[in-house]
Amino acid sequence: MTTIAGIRWWDDDAQMAVAASIPTHVFASNTDSAAAIELAARNPETVLSLILADPILDVDTHTDLLAQVTVPTLVVASALDTTTDLTVAQRLAGGIDNAVFVVIDGCTHPVHTGNRESFHEWTSSFVTIAEGLALRSGTALTPPTPLVEGAFG
Repeated sequence: MTTIAGIRWWDDDAQMAVAASIPTHVFASNTDSAAAIELAARNPETVLSLILADPILDVDTHTDLLAQVTVPTLVVASALDTTTDLTVAQRLAGGIDNAVFVVIDGCTHPVHTGNRESFHEWTSSFVTIAEGLALRSGTALTPPTPLVEGAFG
């Protein structure tokens, strides 16, 4: 495959790109996370990675769906201070077999605007790792997705 993967936020037509079989790294935040998780679970051949920023959903009602997600997943949560409740994000990451959970300390909500620099570093590194895993499994894109400064913020 010689397509460069798209990098799309949920509200920037990620669902349409995946439906059109365009390899895509899907980013979602807050309440959009549930729909993005379903998209990744149903389309592992097209969704290259899933990044969830401060996800909001009822983990108990989505347990079966989380178990169906096979794409590399990064769950990023903001924590303004030690009283911040990270339970939802942590349980969500724990419910996905191939997920990584990251907390950005001292960050206001939402994480992708509260600390753009840290969010960009984590997400761009994660996308690079996801594409490296795809290369090892033989499903890599050629050439790899360019990591453009600011593309994730």
